[in-house]
Amino acid sequence: MKRFLAFVFIFAFLLTGCKINSPDITAIPEKKESKKEASQEEIQEGGTLRVNITSFDTLNPFLNDNEMVRQLLNLTLEPLVTLDKSLKPIPLLAYKWEVNGLNIKFYLRKNIKWQDGESFTARDVKFTMDSFLDKGSKSPYKDLIKAHISSYREIGDYEFEVSLNGPVANPLALFIFPIVAEHQYKDKGDIVNPLLVPIGTGPYKIVSYGQGNSVVLKRNPHYWGEKPHLEEINFKIVSDENAMITSFLSKEADFTFIKDVDWDKYRENSSINIYKYTLQRYVFLAPNLKKQVFSDVAVRKAIAYGIDVDRILREVYFKHGLKSNVPIRPDSWLYSPKIASVYSIKEADKVLQDAGWLKANGIGTKGGYQLKFNLLVNSDNPYLLKVAQIIKTNLKEIGIDINVVPASWDDLLKSVFSGNFDLALMEWNLNYNQDISSMFMTRGKDNFMGYSNPSLDDLFNKVFSETDEKSLRNNYYKVGEFLAEEQPVIGLFYLEGAVMAYGNVKGIDPTSFNVFNNISSWYLKKQY
Repeated sequence: MKRFLAFVFIFAFLLTGCKINSPDITAIPEKKESKKEASQEEIQEGGTLRVNITSFDTLNPFLNDNEMVRQLLNLTLEPLVTLDKSLKPIPLLAYKWEVNGLNIKFYLRKNIKWQDGESFTARDVKFTMDSFLDKGSKSPYKDLIKAHISSYREIGDYEFEVSLNGPVANPLALFIFPIVAEHQYKDKGDIVNPLLVPIGTGPYKIVSYGQGNSVVLKRNPHYWGEKPHLEEINFKIVSDENAMITSFLSKEADFTFIKDVDWDKYRENSSINIYKYTLQRYVFLAPNLKKQVFSDVAVRKAIAYGIDVDRILREVYFKHGLKSNVPIRPDSWLYSPKIASVYSIKEADKVLQDAGWLKANGIGTKGGYQLKFNLLVNSDNPYLLKVAQIIKTNLKEIGIDINVVPASWDDLLKSVFSGNFDLALMEWNLNYNQDISSMFMTRGKDNFMGYSNPSLDDLFNKVFSETDEKSLRNNYYKVGEFLAEEQPVIGLFYLEGAVMAYGNVKGIDPTSFNVFNNISSWYLKKQY
């Protein structure tokens, strides 16, 4: 089972007194390619999209922790708030909101019907949150809600109020969990019924589910949004990821997920199109700042300059990554355009020399300290093991001697949280909320590096207290720029994911949060 919101460390979400009003609904743009295609040919109505999916245990959102199933459920279930391609929260079942300190009031859309024709109301939102918190729930959303929400209540049929149990930056991104229909759950046992097939408010309705066979979805006749072109989406269930690809290449499916990082090999087939997107998986080096040598920012900067990230992406990840020296996605609305990742041996040498680090027998030396470090890396991650060797080779050029120490994930975590490490090569699956404060604020619960800087603490406090999106963005820019200058961690890159489809499928524009983003615009080209 793939944990779809399983964070290596779940960041705390922070917010202080503020009031934020929601923007108008923002349309998610299609790719230019799709617009061009649509203008040159008539969009076809109807048809069945065939999709492959590996075997899973349940479609019940309160029990599901499978990422592909989460993506499938995006077609039928909707949250209060969704995310655009820049990870910015935008309205969905809630058409606007107000944030006052730790309280958020959502205004729900009226005249929305469940797929069985019943009306959607605030009672469904309350029931959803109650059910995610049920002791039998196994969804990762359970931990998210439990960790950050202290109370909630319905106000009439179309208003819903939530109180957070502590300050949260960008709090609206907490509310991306799917809302279910209360009336479908006839008794409490249905919450943990693995055979339950949920009904939702989304563009498609699950009309049949044969365990181990298929899941069939058809257009929701009660859908409140733009009517989708595709009449039906048929998910064929296969045994594993290899079978999923084999089935697709045999043209038993039109669209499929890709788990193999080497997806470019499929481009040899000219009839296949590949659509990539940025994942939340971030790779970085964490220094132990409690050690004297790493308290010298020059050493951290030199390491950052000395690592050839382009080479890593080219030789290990087939160029499928996005460079970022801070843990904010470069395609995020909160990423400062002033931040840049630079590889320069010359600059690395200069930074060390200016700080008094001189090479002796090829190793940087200063005041009795040598630039010799153990680098912890997860022994179960073959990609990171290769990355560690490239880092070792890179840093040798600037007088830093690295000893790569593979360790199991559990042992690695024990080492870093006990402070028994020099450097650790990490891959974290970061939250869509993008709140990284607990990693860098003084005494932050995830700040195992031991970083402390009052100026950065003050910047985060400003982020927590913003009154509008522009101010939030500008102060997040400052946070990112500060991190790029200080390098409390040496950021490397975000990984990319992809899906692929045959050329008869048009309009695809996936995101990591929803690979079926803009599904209403997808269509099948006839006579392909």
